[in-house]
Amino acid sequence: MSTSRSKNAKRNILFAVINKLANILFPFAIRTVLLYILGKEYLGLDSLFSSILSFLSLAELGVGSALVFNMYKPIAEDDSALICALLNLYRKLYRIIGCIIFGVGICLVPFLDSFVKGDCPADVNLYVLYLVFLLNSALSYWVYGYKSSLLAAHQRSDVGSLWGLVTQTAMYAIQIAALFVFRNYYWYILWLPVFTVLTNVVTAKITDRMYPEYKCVGEINDELKKDIKKKVIALFGTKANSIVLHALDNIVISAFIGLGMVGLYGNYYYIMSAIAGIIAIVYNSITAGIGNSLQTESVEKNYFDFNVLTFANFWMVLFCTTSLLCLYQPFMKLWVHEKNMLDMWVVILLVIYFYVYQIRKVVLTYKDAGGIWWEDRYRPYIVMIVNLVGNLVMVQFIGIYGVILSTIISMLVSIPIENYTVFKYIFNKRSGDFYKKNALYIILGTAVCLLTYQVCGFAPDGILGLCVRAVICLVIPNAIIVLLFRKTKEFKHAKFLLLRR
Repeated sequence: MSTSRSKNAKRNILFAVINKLANILFPFAIRTVLLYILGKEYLGLDSLFSSILSFLSLAELGVGSALVFNMYKPIAEDDSALICALLNLYRKLYRIIGCIIFGVGICLVPFLDSFVKGDCPADVNLYVLYLVFLLNSALSYWVYGYKSSLLAAHQRSDVGSLWGLVTQTAMYAIQIAALFVFRNYYWYILWLPVFTVLTNVVTAKITDRMYPEYKCVGEINDELKKDIKKKVIALFGTKANSIVLHALDNIVISAFIGLGMVGLYGNYYYIMSAIAGIIAIVYNSITAGIGNSLQTESVEKNYFDFNVLTFANFWMVLFCTTSLLCLYQPFMKLWVHEKNMLDMWVVILLVIYFYVYQIRKVVLTYKDAGGIWWEDRYRPYIVMIVNLVGNLVMVQFIGIYGVILSTIISMLVSIPIENYTVFKYIFNKRSGDFYKKNALYIILGTAVCLLTYQVCGFAPDGILGLCVRAVICLVIPNAIIVLLFRKTKEFKHAKFLLLRR
């Protein structure tokens, strides 16, 4: 069973990474074309609408996560009837969710002007653009959106990644061509709903071929309905907190500073989120395996795996954090030129943001895999309040620095609560040793970042200098980790898992 989980995770990660790289490179090309052909305000529009619609997706309430979690056990027990009933419920709920998103989105139309400080670009209509984005969001739920749950629950998200790569690549290629040919923002966004429908239809057809035994029939019993309802209520806070964390910044920056700053900040955030997205692939691919392990293995075995994953996560995050600190500004100078760059303090804050956000991933993954959302139900609301109040207050005094800083503070508030929940309800242990280990990691990580940054200071400017800095970032952090931890059981087991076929 554990070998199967490992193989599934590796396969999922491989295909998802390939898909993610395409979804990084093509949007990168699009952002570049938008910036140089249309201007930074159009980048701001893209980020603003995506953020607004992220808030509307709160209507999903975490239904997807709750139902996928409830599929783990019947899949392990080969209970096809229950899986069909869950799938039927999922389809009904997603249709309702799509209607709610579209309805609430329409109600926001009269208030769109309040989200933009200053003027919108003259050659586009703010309301028309918003409606296209809104339709695209609703269609993602109306058209077979529920089918992907089967792939996730069976640890076969690699299939969705493969076909998603094909359709998304076609969309990005057409969008880039449209920008070059027509130099018009409308021709860029009109392809979004077209390919959302195409991607969902293709995924649904492939899923039907892989799992023909699963149909949308049957009803779940009242006890399971009650359990799912409880999980959904708890997950709403988690989902809302995640959306506030990622989407609120752009809305606040647009409303208080302007679309131009949203565009510039979006370039920096895009780089950071691209790296975070690659890391997220790892955790999305192993969540189902961890959920299976929590059902079938001992607490001691799961706690050992948790410690191995914590070490591996630190290693991965340290390398990425160091690279961001040392490569951000040289890369931005080559990409967008100095006139479209933000200062080094923004970079430092974003690097801290990235580290704090990513270092929590193991705990959050175990929380999701263990389904302990109800026990954690109050934390998201505390974190949201801190983030919302901090954003609205601090942006007025220190501008964009306040927006980033308030998000960092909210995550720091979240950490002790989420740690307590996981250690109490999954491992039945105190978290003292975990804090000591992470304190050591933070001290070491800070020292490694500073050392690498100082060494990178000797590199020349330009593309050659960027390449030299990249090599330095590759060598120094990884060499130090191998040197210091090569004899630990966490390092040895992480190496074993990585090399095992």
